[in-house]
Amino acid sequence: MAFIYERILEHDIASYGLREIDQQFPMAVASRWAIDRERHIYLRYMTYEREQPSHKNFSFFWKDSLFRLSLASERQSLDGEQWCASWTWLGMRDPGPDASHVFDIHHDLILDDLKDALRAYRDGSLNPAYAGHVAHFDF
Repeated sequence: MAFIYERILEHDIASYGLREIDQQFPMAVASRWAIDRERHIYLRYMTYEREQPSHKNFSFFWKDSLFRLSLASERQSLDGEQWCASWTWLGMRDPGPDASHVFDIHHDLILDDLKDALRAYRDGSLNPAYAGHVAHFDF
């Protein structure tokens, strides 16, 4: 199954322990996510950096490991009704020893899945005003 971008359902909040995760992100406003239910992977936009609004904080759950990521995004209009998002890796907050080990072993797979989740996320809108979307990554 591919990632889909949707509102988070109440039963998912409980089953994934999202309220506890929200406590790690002051001012979190995550009511939507990009999720691949079959593979137990999701991406949630949590907050942005006040001084740098293009710097965004995400929680990325990958097969029982939670990663707190910082990414920068720049968007631009392309010809027609298309948009392009360019994503830059800014870093990862300390995931703890178990998740860090998982990241070291599965680095390439995790980043591939992150890119797929970001493609589904697009601009974070459930109903984007554009017909097409292109994503570029520097990681």
